[in-house]
Amino acid sequence: MQARIIRFAMVVSLVAITVFGVPLAAGAARYYVVDEQSDLEGDTQVAADGIAPVLAAGNVPGGVSPVSADSPAAVYGLDGRLITGEGPPRLAPALGGALRGRVVRASDDGEFVVAVPVFDGDRRVGVLRASRQESDAVKRVGVTWAVMLVLGVAAVVGSRLVARRLAVRLSAPLEVLAQDATRLGEGDFTVSEPLPDGRRAPVPEIAAVHRSLAATATRLDALLTRERAFSAEASHQLRTPLAGLRLRLEEAASLPPGSPPAVAALDGALEAADRLDRTVSELLRLAREPAGARREVLTVDELVDGVVAAARADGVPEGRAIAAHAEEGDLHARASAAAVRQILAVLVENALVHGTGQVTVTARDAASAVAVDVADEGTLDLDEAALFTGRPGTHEGHGIGLALARRLAEAQGGRLRLRSATPTTVTLLLPAAGDGDGDGG
Repeated sequence: MQARIIRFAMVVSLVAITVFGVPLAAGAARYYVVDEQSDLEGDTQVAADGIAPVLAAGNVPGGVSPVSADSPAAVYGLDGRLITGEGPPRLAPALGGALRGRVVRASDDGEFVVAVPVFDGDRRVGVLRASRQESDAVKRVGVTWAVMLVLGVAAVVGSRLVARRLAVRLSAPLEVLAQDATRLGEGDFTVSEPLPDGRRAPVPEIAAVHRSLAATATRLDALLTRERAFSAEASHQLRTPLAGLRLRLEEAASLPPGSPPAVAALDGALEAADRLDRTVSELLRLAREPAGARREVLTVDELVDGVVAAARADGVPEGRAIAAHAEEGDLHARASAAAVRQILAVLVENALVHGTGQVTVTARDAASAVAVDVADEGTLDLDEAALFTGRPGTHEGHGIGLALARRLAEAQGGRLRLRSATPTTVTLLLPAAGDGDGDGG
């Protein structure tokens, strides 16, 4: 790009110099020629006025050659014959107009020639011819043209320097944009400053493109982060439904085909597959939607009962139990049902896997919020900060699921906190639905 800008600037400057310089050079040459001829004519006219009385008296004038130091002169009669001075024997036909009373200018063999009529009053008495070498005018034209050439070269060089600087200023942010676009294609979503030294882009449109690219990079980074989080979180959330589905399929395979127990096991497997499909759809939607999207007024008691029923259907470890309890009926919260369902599923799974005794899910009124407590009969030896670190593999599986649950809760305007370590109780707080909220989102 820089080379093209420089070439374009030089071509433009050359065209401009040619368009304006050539006529100017021709005008300068013409000016010097006319100036020399005018100067010669003036000197000759003065000399003609001086010899007019002598010619009128019929005498031969003396001292007319040269008219000036570099201009030899000659006096001619009205018949065109040489009377005295330095000149050809007869007046050239090209200068014949002087015999009729006109001043005539001409060029002859490298000389400027002027013929001036000599008047005594109103009567013509002769012609004075003077000449001067054209070399002086040629030298003046040559010097002027040389100066113009030097100035033209300087203008072209200056144009190149200015164009090079401008090209660098224009191309620098574009090169940065090209590098950023390349990095975006390679998966690096960092966007550089338009100019390394912090200067503003010379063209507002370039700055606008850079801002758009930066916004695009931010969106792509957020989207890819959500997709990666979905991959990790989905694998964690799908373990229990997949295990339940496998158990039911193994149970159906071990029973006589067509028997009522086999049919019931297959029906349970289909229900588990439906729950698995719903879990995948909800996780994918939550990963792709902006935080807090799709909030709706939901009945907490019904949602808790559904989560508990799904946990029982997926299988409860031997010696364990799970129960739902509502301190007050008809509790409503404003949040995404899919998000709350996933949060409670994580809490119940962690209680069943890492806790002991019965798991109790309790919905209760908490002033301007709705609280859902998930408690077991065990003891937790982690503090709240460590419990929600989100590092997979820590503390025998604590981490990524609870980190997902906390992030979903905060996206819904709620909170997830450790209420008690003994017995272990984790509380989900959700915004309560106002009196003016309808049943829809």
